[in-house]
Amino acid sequence: MATMMAMKVVDFASQSIMEKLERMLVEEAALLAGVEDDVRDIVAELRSITSFLTVMSTRRSLDDQVQNWVQEVREVAYDAEDSIDEFDCRLRSTPYDERGVKGFFMRFCRCFKSLKARHDIASALKKLKVEVEEIRKRHDRYSHPNEAASSGTATSLDMADSYSDPRIIGHFVEEAQLVGINQSRDTLIEWVMDENCLEFTAISLVGFGGLGKTTLAKTIYDDPIIVGGHFQFRAWIAVSQNYNIRELLKKIIRQISVKEQQVRDVLGCQDASLNTEQLLNMMDESQLVQTVRGCLHGKRYLVAFDDVWSTEAWESLSIALPQGKEGSRVIVTSRSEAVANACCSRNRQFIFKISPLSPELSWELFCRKVFDAPDYNCPPELENIGREIVQKCDGLPLAIVTVGGLLASKPDKILEEWKDLRDHLGFEIEKSKIHQILVLSYNDLPYHLKPCFLFLGIFPEDYEIHRKRLTRRWIAEGIVSGVGGFPAEKVAERCFNQLVSRSLMQPSKFDDNGTVKSCRVHDMMLEVIISISRKENFVVLPSEHPPRHQKIRRLSSHGGSSGLVPDTDLSHLRSFTAFGKDVPLKDYRKQRLLRAIDLEVSSNLFDLHPRSFSKLFLLKYLSLRDSPISALPDSVGDLQNLEFLDIRGTYIEELPNTIVKLQKLVYLLGGLNQQHPPGMFTILRFVTLFKLKFPKGIRELKRLRKLGMTYADDEQLLQEIGELAELEKLAICFGDDDLVIGVLEGISALLSMLSGSLRSLTIFHASYGDLKRALDEVASPPLLLCKLQIDVVLGGLPAWFASLKQVVKITLFNTRLQLQDLQVLRNLHALVKLVLGCESFDNDDEDMIFDRGGFTQLKLLEIQSHCVSFEEGALQNLKILKLAGYFPNEYGVYGIEHLHGLREVHVHTGNEDLGEMVKNIAVYHAARPKCFVKIEESPSDI
Repeated sequence: MATMMAMKVVDFASQSIMEKLERMLVEEAALLAGVEDDVRDIVAELRSITSFLTVMSTRRSLDDQVQNWVQEVREVAYDAEDSIDEFDCRLRSTPYDERGVKGFFMRFCRCFKSLKARHDIASALKKLKVEVEEIRKRHDRYSHPNEAASSGTATSLDMADSYSDPRIIGHFVEEAQLVGINQSRDTLIEWVMDENCLEFTAISLVGFGGLGKTTLAKTIYDDPIIVGGHFQFRAWIAVSQNYNIRELLKKIIRQISVKEQQVRDVLGCQDASLNTEQLLNMMDESQLVQTVRGCLHGKRYLVAFDDVWSTEAWESLSIALPQGKEGSRVIVTSRSEAVANACCSRNRQFIFKISPLSPELSWELFCRKVFDAPDYNCPPELENIGREIVQKCDGLPLAIVTVGGLLASKPDKILEEWKDLRDHLGFEIEKSKIHQILVLSYNDLPYHLKPCFLFLGIFPEDYEIHRKRLTRRWIAEGIVSGVGGFPAEKVAERCFNQLVSRSLMQPSKFDDNGTVKSCRVHDMMLEVIISISRKENFVVLPSEHPPRHQKIRRLSSHGGSSGLVPDTDLSHLRSFTAFGKDVPLKDYRKQRLLRAIDLEVSSNLFDLHPRSFSKLFLLKYLSLRDSPISALPDSVGDLQNLEFLDIRGTYIEELPNTIVKLQKLVYLLGGLNQQHPPGMFTILRFVTLFKLKFPKGIRELKRLRKLGMTYADDEQLLQEIGELAELEKLAICFGDDDLVIGVLEGISALLSMLSGSLRSLTIFHASYGDLKRALDEVASPPLLLCKLQIDVVLGGLPAWFASLKQVVKITLFNTRLQLQDLQVLRNLHALVKLVLGCESFDNDDEDMIFDRGGFTQLKLLEIQSHCVSFEEGALQNLKILKLAGYFPNEYGVYGIEHLHGLREVHVHTGNEDLGEMVKNIAVYHAARPKCFVKIEESPSDI
């Protein structure tokens, strides 16, 4: 299994090097003069090795010689990529300032340096060619002749002999250990036994590996009500990763007891010397399907397919099941939402998502596993440490049972042994069956998702991982790239969604459209990731596991420099990530191969070395977000390949002049940490803005797509921003005296120039101004806007707002609109989220009325400090209502009972009467929405 993982990492590494070499052959042919043949030989050799590894990866176990060979290939592939990148740095990087006489001499000197660089790459490639050939010869010399031929596909016999599926424990759990499943079991039995539904129905149990899907399904399958004769035929089929459709169909036939004569009739063989098993072995797939269908036709049956990994497996099996009107049922367990959706495509209401156990149920299960019946009592001296152990299992039943089994096996319950297990739980889990189970999820991943998954190991335990941060890191490090015309961003989003749908990441936050904004990695899965990464040297975590490898390529520091010895070689470092207060690296000139530096929320990062970035030609990603740094060094201009720069939440107020040299910059994010202040609600206006000033020449950043928070204080800057033809997202703010005539005219011109590209616009202003007139005079409005946020006094909406047919989210603060402007918003039929903040409308005493019709797609409405009334038939699609502030009337909110689709109501106010009223309405509301009420003192009471 470890070798299989290694092969996939080698495959990724060798694929990367092949792509780079082939690209250089096409684009940089002159640079490779004299070594073209060597390059082509290396590419061909690597292709052969990769193909062989793909075949070998189907084998469950390999000898030490092959494992060593895999390790050698991996390191050579990585070294080759390092050599090419080093060559790229030396030959193509240019300092940010080469003007004048000094620049002439620098260019002249670099011509001589390039000769040495070409000589070095030629030598490195020749050496690489020799190394690859030696590795291949060494393997050929010691490998068995029939090794590759016999390794194509493991037979069912091989599988049975060499691998015991650890999920088998889910079939034989004692009744005492079935904790917290009563409600789920009752619901599912009701679905299975519903005599009012005679249609063929598929029921899917979906969730993270180890949550107890198999146990729950088997409990239902074996329930006395079901076993008692309701179904004429029953079959339990374990599908798993490496399934064989013919074998699975034969298992169904055996379990439903097909008569031998039926088998003979389908096969057309009446030879009496052949028994049923021999006849089945003679059948092809279509004949087996015909046999199953013939036996089940017109009968009520229950078939359970356990652990289905792919939609292809479901489709191949489902064709054998006749879909009559006898009330037949199929139960499918899977880790994949795609499989669940495919099974229940006719009726999605029968998808049952399994959740982790609550802390108390987790503790109950643990005690039932560790301690003796009938009381299952934990001694008081062990309870605290026991609960800490259970907490590490994070509600995962299989983990709790596995860890409990480790403790139950020790007859003497000794406190020190329990403490030792708590402190080394990750190591113990790695040795247990749960590790095998979770590794199955990794092995099942397609080639392109494996490095994406391993990359999750850079984040600390229980860390909330934001989707955009993760996907941008993938792109920066070359783990994800554009494919077939699809940009890298789209491919990365798809990879993220695939990991979520496979239950390898647990969603923690969603945006207005239900898209996952952030996620967490289950602690048990993180242990698997770290284990694989440690073996393959994919990510090094010095604070937890001191590096054993000579060459570190990804370094993630979770608490300073502990674990890094002074002489640690970091010259091969490709990415550096720091979490916590201390940043062990601040000067990066020796790490020339870096692609990403991520120092987000590094609270002790106050400055950087002036020349810190002077040699990082390959760097694509730099984040200093939420750190206390106050200035960027001029050397940032040397980052010729930088695509992403995030300095939001820092004290940086002015960018160096060299920033305009970053010709490949796509994202430049500064100023506020978010588009509007943090927290669920914003009661008071957020006045303190981080104003980011730009130097002249910003128009040179031609690739820029996202820009903010920009401090615009002159017309020239607005003109330059308007020339950024690819700009999709703009956040801009003005100071107290900025909205003078020239700036107002610049705003009008800016929005007209960006009308074809702009998709997101945020405008802040710290005081009054005539921005309304500037917006009215926009000659060509940006009608493709999807998101709009305004925190400026307008007094009314510009006429062109009524034509924003694609806008999905609008946030208004301090706009002081008139109530009739609400009629403009109600007719924006794509609008999904509407935030009406403090003073967004001028008359607080008059009710804001939402009547029948309008806001046809609105799902989330947030209102602050304004009276509101909902009439019958209003906001039919509204799911979430958020109310905040200090409403001027007694209650301030009326008609919540008319919002028939409501699922959640959030109230954050100082009005206790309003809180109680909403609670009471929620109790009797037809949709029974969840109600969250938080009462705070008003500012006047503090």
